Amino acid sequence: MEQSYYIPIISDYGFKATFGNEANDLFLRKALQALIKSEIPIQKIYFDKNAFEALTFDSRSGIFDLSCTDEKGNQFIVEMQLGNAPNFLQRMKFYALHKFNVMIEKGKFNYSNLPKLFIIAILEKSVLLGNNFTLL
Repeated sequence: MEQSYYIPIISDYGFKATFGNEANDLFLRKALQALIKSEIPIQKIYFDKNAFEALTFDSRSGIFDLSCTDEKGNQFIVEMQLGNAPNFLQRMKFYALHKFNVMIEKGKFNYSNLPKLFIIAILEKSVLLGNNFTLL
């Protein structure tokens, strides 16, 4: 009798295999489209480098669970967090600001043409309870 094995989507491997599958990104495209409530289908996803190095010795680096860009230039950071994450919102702001920073081109740049940036967080626990924060 053949046994079936299941990998939970909330495991690190399961999350990356489900959302970060570069060979078949249909699930990711459909999930992102549903999450941002877009009537327009996402036709193509480009998987970005998901780690960024610190610029100076004292500055921080980071690793996104998943970072991608669609065919219209919209940027997506998809994060999964299990357990308590007391500084999760600050970390997401840090990731977003870094993404915006690398989108800026040298020379004369029109800031009104920045693409949309979506941060999608899949959380086991609420990061909002007991935190004093302001969403920007």
